[in-house]
Amino acid sequence: MYKKIYDFCKVRNLGTIFKNTDSPTPRVQFLLTLLEELGVEYELDKFSIKQPRYSPTGEETIFGYNIIMKGQSDKMVVAHHDIVNPTTDNANDNSASVINAIALKTLRPEINVVLLDGEEMGGLGSQRCSDLINEGYFGAISWVLNLELTGRGGKHFFIGNYPGKLFDHIKSIFDCPVFETPFNDSVIFRKNGIDSVVINPLPPIVGIPSIIEFSEGVTLDHRLLFNCHTTKDTLETISTDDMKEFVEEILLNVV
Repeated sequence: MYKKIYDFCKVRNLGTIFKNTDSPTPRVQFLLTLLEELGVEYELDKFSIKQPRYSPTGEETIFGYNIIMKGQSDKMVVAHHDIVNPTTDNANDNSASVINAIALKTLRPEINVVLLDGEEMGGLGSQRCSDLINEGYFGAISWVLNLELTGRGGKHFFIGNYPGKLFDHIKSIFDCPVFETPFNDSVIFRKNGIDSVVINPLPPIVGIPSIIEFSEGVTLDHRLLFNCHTTKDTLETISTDDMKEFVEEILLNVV
């Protein structure tokens, strides 16, 4: 399952969500085909947003595509599938998280999993998903775990500083570091009154200064974070073994 990332990263969109057309993007089409091959039921949630500031006529409509895999639990896991730079693999940001979210769904079918569009442009897909949650589309949802940059690190990870039940739940299981993160979809969910935390593994390094300390003498290599949106975000920087470890030793314990 995890090796599907090698095929996924070969698929190129035209660009950000603002380049979307009235038809699903190539990456979305790949994911729908993959879910069909895996026998995972899904709904393609096509949504539109009026974005007049991007159109000289004031009438431009932006199309987004969230992929919904509903479950029966009150837990949800999300990962954004959109990209900024169409010239790179976008391996860690955020293709690995998309594959990991699908892998989790195959292992825990009862979990709600949603693959989000438009994170890179302000969380457009997470706003759409928030609206559906608050309308009761998924039933009662207690929290949303957001997967970001989950291609390397395995069981070595940090979470964002987003206090709440999910934050406390993760900290009660794992003695993981907490880090002040840049914008991500959890910000949008929390703005809409939905408990959410972002989780991000990173490879450990010993004896090298880092801003994220995992344990005494061991820090997390935050340099990987700076590959986002650049041609450095390649398949060579991620590990399918780490992806498997993250899903099966960390996520399965959280959900």
